[in-house]
Amino acid sequence: MEIQKLEQKHYPDVARIYQQAIDAGNITLATKTSSWKDWDKDHLENMRFVAIENNTIIGWVALSPVLQRTGYHGVTELSIYIEQDHQGKGIGKVLMQHIIDTSENAGIWTIMSFIFPENDKSILLHKKFGFKLLGTQQKAAQLNGIWMDNCILERRSALI
Repeated sequence: MEIQKLEQKHYPDVARIYQQAIDAGNITLATKTSSWKDWDKDHLENMRFVAIENNTIIGWVALSPVLQRTGYHGVTELSIYIEQDHQGKGIGKVLMQHIIDTSENAGIWTIMSFIFPENDKSILLHKKFGFKLLGTQQKAAQLNGIWMDNCILERRSALI
């Protein structure tokens, strides 16, 4: 497996993997994938990577700015998704370590994640990498007419 910078040519597979998460119904509030143009605008260009095995994208990770205001340039939100048939094989750990190392080298001091409480595997992965549970938003947003809670996790860099 190798990690490469996520480029436009990778987006059809990135969108396919994201659509799997959407279809699972308990991983994201999104109800459809976005266009490359919108996705590209929402994610930091130097903080997006794909995991590739046998010329196939099997996972991706990216950071988005949390706020556009001055002073918050080092605060980001994490997205990490693994292709269903490759979950549980350590790909998430490799991508997580890569994005943490890359973000710290770029001066990012906070990575936040918003995860449904039912997604215990993702919460466990985050905790293994030093994310702390800040709290749970009760009925944070609706997904298909159902109110969903959101766990807020945060990782603060010890280097920055």
